[in-house]
Amino acid sequence: MFGYVRVYKPDLRMAEYEHYQGIYCSLCKQLGKSYGFFSQMTLSYDFAFLALFHMALSDECAGFKKGRCKFNPLKKRTCCCENEHIKFSADAASILNYFKIKDNISDSGFFKSIPARLLLPFASRARKKAAKCQPRLDNVVSSCIDKQRKLESECTASIDAAAEPTALILSVLAQNGAKDETERRIRERFGYCLGRWIYLIDAADDIENDIRQGSYNPFVYSYGLKNNEAPHTDIESLIMPVLNTCLGECISAYNLLSVNRFDGILRNVLEQGIPNIQKQVFNKVGKFE
Repeated sequence: MFGYVRVYKPDLRMAEYEHYQGIYCSLCKQLGKSYGFFSQMTLSYDFAFLALFHMALSDECAGFKKGRCKFNPLKKRTCCCENEHIKFSADAASILNYFKIKDNISDSGFFKSIPARLLLPFASRARKKAAKCQPRLDNVVSSCIDKQRKLESECTASIDAAAEPTALILSVLAQNGAKDETERRIRERFGYCLGRWIYLIDAADDIENDIRQGSYNPFVYSYGLKNNEAPHTDIESLIMPVLNTCLGECISAYNLLSVNRFDGILRNVLEQGIPNIQKQVFNKVGKFE
């Protein structure tokens, strides 16, 4: 689920990349401060984007400063000053990472799941602490994950139904801090479409492994790809229109928002970073044979 929402560095201005890295580094520090060292190991670009998104829509900017990182103490780096949006992203990351680790354990054999099993106690403590700060978010995530498991156990062939729980989680994350009902609805739509895209690109990325291992994948059941029923099928031609529709609606919602800063970085992610991720995924997948 994590790591797909990132910048396309070649077309990002130097100052913008420094700000992006500053937010990423600050989120790492916040995870360590609030939830301990092991939480920093689960740091994801997706949650840096979440912090960036909220900071871009905020009326005030906390600013940036130079600081040292314990992972690279010899060189000072630009870091974002501590703020509520970084804290919220750290809380959200801790809640979602707990469920991601549990999902990895259930989807892997015993030996492959050992690293996740070792991390689970730390993730569980972090999730409980984060849930005290974000009880509504924790309830929503828990409910959506249960719904996701039910849909997958039923092997639903509906792509829309399979993507719905993740889309709902992202819609809740995106609308946090909205100033009025109109902005809340736009943010909600933005998050919903982005969450749907994240779930489906992850499914596309895993499709070959899922076919080989007999694991659930919405595209496998929707397009009848299981058990070599559709040899030599061009996966990209089937899935790319679905992904592009999600992304197009996400960008349309973004265009309705009043963005106060970081517009260049956000557009880079949406218009170049995400399409580049799609290319990488389909270059790997190729054709199902």
